[in-house]
Amino acid sequence: MNRREFIYSVGMSGMSIPFLNAAPSAALAPGSKAKSVINIFLSGGLSQYDSFNVEVDKDVLGKSAILKSNVDGIRVSNYFPTLAKQMDKLLVINAMQTNQGAHPAGIYKMLTSYNPRSSVTHPELGAWINKALTREQDSLPNFVSIGNGRSGTAGFLSGQWAALPVRKPNAGIDFANRHKAVSAETLDQRLDILASLNKDFDKDHGTKDTQSYQDSYKGSLKFMNSKDIDAFELKKESEKIVKLYDGQEFSRSCLLAGRLVERGVRYVKVNLGGWDYHDALYDKFPQNASRLDKGLASLLEHLSQKGLLDSTLVVVSTEFGRKPLVNPNKGRDHHPDGFTCLMAGAGVKAGEIYGSTSKDGKKAEKDILDVTDFNATIAWRLGIDPNLEEKSPTGRPFKLANRGKARKTLFS
Repeated sequence: MNRREFIYSVGMSGMSIPFLNAAPSAALAPGSKAKSVINIFLSGGLSQYDSFNVEVDKDVLGKSAILKSNVDGIRVSNYFPTLAKQMDKLLVINAMQTNQGAHPAGIYKMLTSYNPRSSVTHPELGAWINKALTREQDSLPNFVSIGNGRSGTAGFLSGQWAALPVRKPNAGIDFANRHKAVSAETLDQRLDILASLNKDFDKDHGTKDTQSYQDSYKGSLKFMNSKDIDAFELKKESEKIVKLYDGQEFSRSCLLAGRLVERGVRYVKVNLGGWDYHDALYDKFPQNASRLDKGLASLLEHLSQKGLLDSTLVVVSTEFGRKPLVNPNKGRDHHPDGFTCLMAGAGVKAGEIYGSTSKDGKKAEKDILDVTDFNATIAWRLGIDPNLEEKSPTGRPFKLANRGKARKTLFS
């Protein structure tokens, strides 16, 4: 793929590239604690009773055993021995709630705060944050999605606010350098000709869509010339930090996420799928749990050593949880009422548990947190008003977090 194909693919896919004309938003609030967010998204539905909500009746736990953590009063399942030693960095949210019990709708709701509709595609939270916080001087995209899974749509927003997808964390960014056969002078001449042609075209035929494409093209060139593009090169990380991680792809994704927030990227989504265990749960779950256990623990230590945990909000989210009873196929079915998410960094009340389910595990009972409130809280911690409003192409107004309200009590 040459430079032209690279930029064409950027424009057609709606890749997130810094918006050259970005200006501060009136919706920003001063004094935000978090500068960046890393959202580890566990698609498929993490089983809360085999992970971080073990304060339920014994029969709800299935085959999971209980480990004490490094915090008095917080226990986890035996599948998370590494994180058990770092629970002083984590806030466990045990009474999450959603109104969606199927995977596509549940994922959509968790990432956008809206129920799916046939008439409109809503932006993911990362796209809202990208648009609100990107500045002209930014040289890297402010929304990056790492790994397989839903890549990060901008919905009805302009395509440049979508995520930059990075499928393989070890691969870096391909096709981002000027071809050696084209000199810098020749490239500048070609760009001048292109700018002239675009100017003439805009006089008679320009539209919002053509302008969006031009912005993506310009942003791609800026990205290609960025001094920070080496943030995507894991081999340039210090040996001390690299040694914190194992060689698994998810761990490498977490390492890349840490490097990106160090360079100022505002929102990084790290995808870890495969949690949909309707059968043979205790044969399949341990391997994926080990990936999360080691990767997340390494990321927390990485951010701590770099002095970044105070300014980075790390969240672990999933579309819903699993039912309290193990089914006849030795798995757990979908359960949208009373599941678990995690937060760390940026002043969260670490080393605590927020919310609870009933002892039989059937429902959220205390301090219930809707997924819209969860997203509103993330935006608020970044200094963005959760009521920030944008209009769809049909003129209909939508708010960033739908009707969600920031739960400020989650922070010190």
